[in-house]
Amino acid sequence: MAGKEVSFDDVLTMVGDSGKWQYMTFLFTWIEGILIGFHHLSSSFLGYQPDHWCNLDNSNLPKSWNLTQQKTFALPMDNDKFSKCKMYDFSNIGKISNDYTSALASRGALTTVGCSAGWTYATDMGRTIVVEWDLVCDRLALLSTVQGSYMGGVFVGCIFWGWASDKFGRRPSVLVAAVIQIVATIVTSFSTHYIMFIFFRFLVAFSVSGVFECGFVLVCEIVGPKLRTAFGILTQFPFGVGASLLPAIAYFLRDWYNLQLATSIPCILLISYYWFIPESPRWLVGQGRIQEALVILKKGAMINRKLMPSDDEMMDILEKIYESSKEEVEAAPVVSTSEKVADALKEITSLLKTPEMRKRTLNMFYSWMVVAMVYYGLSFNTKHISTDIYIPMFISGFVEVVATVVIIPALAYFGRVKVYSGTFIMGGLCCISVAIILFAAGEKNNLVILTVTLAMIGKFLIAGTFALAYLYTAELFPTPVRNVAVGAASTFARVGSMSAPYIVDLLGKVHAGIPAVVFGVFSTTAGLFALWLPETLNKKLPATVAEVEASAKGKPGKSDCEMTVTDGPETAKLDPEQ
Repeated sequence: MAGKEVSFDDVLTMVGDSGKWQYMTFLFTWIEGILIGFHHLSSSFLGYQPDHWCNLDNSNLPKSWNLTQQKTFALPMDNDKFSKCKMYDFSNIGKISNDYTSALASRGALTTVGCSAGWTYATDMGRTIVVEWDLVCDRLALLSTVQGSYMGGVFVGCIFWGWASDKFGRRPSVLVAAVIQIVATIVTSFSTHYIMFIFFRFLVAFSVSGVFECGFVLVCEIVGPKLRTAFGILTQFPFGVGASLLPAIAYFLRDWYNLQLATSIPCILLISYYWFIPESPRWLVGQGRIQEALVILKKGAMINRKLMPSDDEMMDILEKIYESSKEEVEAAPVVSTSEKVADALKEITSLLKTPEMRKRTLNMFYSWMVVAMVYYGLSFNTKHISTDIYIPMFISGFVEVVATVVIIPALAYFGRVKVYSGTFIMGGLCCISVAIILFAAGEKNNLVILTVTLAMIGKFLIAGTFALAYLYTAELFPTPVRNVAVGAASTFARVGSMSAPYIVDLLGKVHAGIPAVVFGVFSTTAGLFALWLPETLNKKLPATVAEVEASAKGKPGKSDCEMTVTDGPETAKLDPEQ
């Protein structure tokens, strides 16, 4: 390659950019993908809310009465069911007759009070954290905060580990995050207080971002363009596997501490990353650590059965790549912190400065918020649509696996807009259908199978939407602001994912159909708004804001990069939200 400037992609071609080394490294990241399926959705079982009512053990009710008689006498009715949060104040009515019929007839009108003596819980689902710390009634928001704070940990982790991996390297970040995850998950199992539980769950979420995000960036940096999109979408595959395995584990281990420990022990497999996850040679070259990069590349070439040039020739090539990148950095003007902040703000404002950019930005921010909200909302809302949460949760995970496989050929055949908008709209209609059934059937829903089927179809469609969101967002925005656009959009996804448990728990308490209405309306509107977005299949990636505006007016733009269904943008980093 004398006389030709060699890029790192050319070096990967010598090593083999789509061989056994890349597949092996990618498959090891699936360990964390399965664990994320456990961590992200375990609160559905850990925080399951069993049937409950005010504790009557220490009341002055006759002990000869059975439980139904005690509840009928002491508890007011709420929508044809015994109240879960109120009881009659009969402390001042004197001695209660042992004869139930006469006692009930003479009870008269009584005022209601809260459950000052605590609650009694049904034990069919074991001892959940709801039972452990009384996360019901006026403490229900604390239950929603369990998942809300977890998603907050994912958000903080994305910011921190993104910085750490650029500063210290991909491999050290992955290994440190893996150690945090192993320790935090196990300690969570032995939590003795609510605050301790959510704190260590926050750390688990924080570490998930480090292991998964840094690992995925590493994979992107050692594969060629033809594998990037496929790997990006298939990253969701192990998440679906984990989500499917979780209800099977939870079925046999119903006490929260046993379930938490059971999903923590597999985290020990992350220790294998010490031997099998390499440092990114691309990052090492950028840091001037040429010799270390060469050692890793030689090992990759050996696994891929590729014959590389001599060590001296490779050292010369890598040093030239480093010098070229170093010259670019040195040529860049030195800027102060305030100037860096101003540049960052300028990038963000450029997302809203021109009409077409504004349309794309607001549209994608809204759709990311909605897709995360609906995605997690449908998972958590299972408890409101079926008395058996194990089978629906298994199906919910399984349909994600199917969606991951189906989405790639669907994109090639239908294009981005039809798939993105269509899955949103159809998913929203499924949610609205679920709501209609729940409102029409009332408390005694005789159409549980139909309800669950519609909900799972909706989950399948929304899972496909989520898989496409990363790729489509990267294709819509020009090179200078592509990363900031994806990063800002994922921030809105955090808002959606953190709001989902509150919508399910607080609004679902009023009526089971209300969360489904909320998810359906938001999903349908996001799909309709997405119809305004341009098609990007087999279109060139925009290089400048001017090209984006020109494309909106039907004028051809200029760019050297072309995007196809098999070519993904190297600059787009997958977020570990799923």
